Amino acid sequence: MRTKRIWRRDLEEKRGLGRVPANFYAIELAKGARTLRRVTNMSGDGLLIESPLADELPGQMVDLELPRQRGETPLRVQGEVVYVTDRGQVGVHVTSTRLPVEALGGREAL
Repeated sequence: MRTKRIWRRDLEEKRGLGRVPANFYAIELAKGARTLRRVTNMSGDGLLIESPLADELPGQMVDLELPRQRGETPLRVQGEVVYVTDRGQVGVHVTSTRLPVEALGGREAL
């Protein structure tokens, strides 16, 4: 019998900042395509996004464009996929910059 194994680091002990609930869309940039990803929570160093196909893999690098609340230019960040659940939740550790949590979440132009 084959089972799906989910690789997941022990994030609870390594996370330096608490999570904040979120409900906005980020854009994943990959091979010239722009794909919407719903952000459900975030901290200064990571995001939890929804990916209906859950086809990301732990260790994969992703480029995201995050909207800002005050209409400023979107923030572009790079991150590493840390875990993927079979329900389509993808944990991303942001590697490029600390996230300004209070300034994120607005409308994003496609």
